[in-house]
Amino acid sequence: MEEKEPEVRVMSETECDDYDGITIDESTGREEEKVKQTDRLVFQTLSWKDLLFGRISWVNRIAIVLTLLAIAAFVIFVLGPLMLVLAGVGIVVWFILHLFFH
Repeated sequence: MEEKEPEVRVMSETECDDYDGITIDESTGREEEKVKQTDRLVFQTLSWKDLLFGRISWVNRIAIVLTLLAIAAFVIFVLGPLMLVLAGVGIVVWFILHLFFH
């Protein structure tokens, strides 16, 4: 009895996603082992050039600029005066201690 070979056909999109084995590339006819997209690690860094000139929307750019301005304003108007007051208190305490105990 003659065995019949299964018919070769193109896999559907879901079959292709679910299949984990060796396939034949239609364009070259060579066998290739499929690598799932989830098996790959992609490391991507974010630089200032990407933030300012990359494919990012203007709303996101404005949000980034406003966030940076808010951080700068906090440092200048809150932390700056606080550090000056603490430095002044430290100088006064040092001066009093130096005046009375030396």
